[in-house]
Amino acid sequence: MIKGKVIIVAGNKRAGKTTLTMMLHDKYNYNYYNFDMLLDSIEASFPVLKDHNDDKYISLLNEMVKRSLDDANNYGVSTVYEYIFTPQQLSNFKFKDQVQIYFLANLDITEDNIREDMKKYSKPFDWPSYVSVEDIERNVKEIINKNEQLKIECPKYKFELINTSRGDNRNIVLSKLANRIASVEKS
Repeated sequence: MIKGKVIIVAGNKRAGKTTLTMMLHDKYNYNYYNFDMLLDSIEASFPVLKDHNDDKYISLLNEMVKRSLDDANNYGVSTVYEYIFTPQQLSNFKFKDQVQIYFLANLDITEDNIREDMKKYSKPFDWPSYVSVEDIERNVKEIINKNEQLKIECPKYKFELINTSRGDNRNIVLSKLANRIASVEKS
């Protein structure tokens, strides 16, 4: 029987997580779970959970991945999860040795080209298209700081950090990674 696999794509905002997961979904038929959407829905339904602490969601990820691993083994279904989890958070993830985990960051960025890329590449439904200038500026600083955190934490917790780059090179990097992920056999 062909076995499926479970992938977690984590990393920085605007690093290509959704683009990569949609490539895996469209080209290789992976089930796709966007934790942003899921967690926003949970927090809207249960406002008491909206405390800006995502650590509590690792147990939710554990339970979802447990079921996805069963689907992978029993039915050959492949699943990809996407979110801004940190290496430290995923170091405590129960199934980390049974899934493939990739961290993405655009390590070629500066504050100026983050702003430029947000304007150039955001679709009308992407959050940079509809938030205030103040929110963009806050996020620019968060993205720069998160890159530094990822550069420290990925080696510390033994996770791969992929530089997704910018412009045309970004599409090449993400396409190659999607092909690599789809071809890797997980025992």
